[in-house]
Amino acid sequence: MNGSELSREYFETCGRPVFSQKFPELFPFLCFGLAGPGSECYGFDDELSRDHDFEPGFCVFYPEDKLDSRQVFALERAYAGLPAEFIGFSRNKIASYGGMRRRGVIGINEFYSRYVPGGIVPSDLIGWAEISESALCEALNGYVFEDNYGLFSSIRAVLSDMPDDIKKKRLAGLFFGLSQSGWYNVPRMLKRGENGAARLFLAEFVRDAAKCVYIVNDRFSPYMKWLLRGIRDLPAGSELTETLNSLANVSFDSGDPAEEALTCLLFDVSSKLIELCGDKYGISKRVPDEPGDMIGTLQAIAFELNGLVSDNYLRNADIMFLA
Repeated sequence: MNGSELSREYFETCGRPVFSQKFPELFPFLCFGLAGPGSECYGFDDELSRDHDFEPGFCVFYPEDKLDSRQVFALERAYAGLPAEFIGFSRNKIASYGGMRRRGVIGINEFYSRYVPGGIVPSDLIGWAEISESALCEALNGYVFEDNYGLFSSIRAVLSDMPDDIKKKRLAGLFFGLSQSGWYNVPRMLKRGENGAARLFLAEFVRDAAKCVYIVNDRFSPYMKWLLRGIRDLPAGSELTETLNSLANVSFDSGDPAEEALTCLLFDVSSKLIELCGDKYGISKRVPDEPGDMIGTLQAIAFELNGLVSDNYLRNADIMFLA
């Protein structure tokens, strides 16, 4: 049983009966689910995840403008009074000194303010540009078990619909960055014998390539810990995950075979990204015949993507503005 299954079963068995029966006047305003930080909210938890923050718990989201402090306190007491043990698992105690709660009673605005300034959905492109994808991913992950009032889910729906101009501008910057990190800086650092620096640039290439996969699939990239794990289930993600893992572990031993393996892996990843981006936005999918031409090709695609941005200010901003 993974964390989301445990949470849902605990809610259905122990939580819903208590909140629906004890608070009939408040129940219509409440949303129950599991969202926010933690591998269980992404569906990535495993046996190793059980060494911390693994518990039969859930979130009770409420609209701050509909409940007063006394009502919220009553909900908190009810949650604290739920069974401490459930099918062999123990609940974590909620700290009395405050801090960011992962489970329990949480205001809707309080929750979204962790990820979006003021908890307010951006009203313009600059507002969207200021929010990191990993923040949006964490804000929108998890599971809604029951949303009686609908506000929590409606905000999720709007935040999940990032403007196309932001996606194109971000993707343009990532493509340009790939040309620099993997194709320019990695070989240049290796020629200087700076293997550590080369490894850092290679990690940057792997990270940005993974982010491209999320964007072309209209998804937000998660915290780096889950970046490669998260693309496995996306179209072309399984194949690319294997290649990116191989690239991250490539040998920097001197000699032509190692250099050839590195170049082949960089070429495979770049070619696949060109294909995915071309399919998504109807732009050039031409892969260069020679690896030495990949820098120019990636940069040409970056500027082609940038040209698709309709907003004048965003289009004219530096190509790396959102990368």
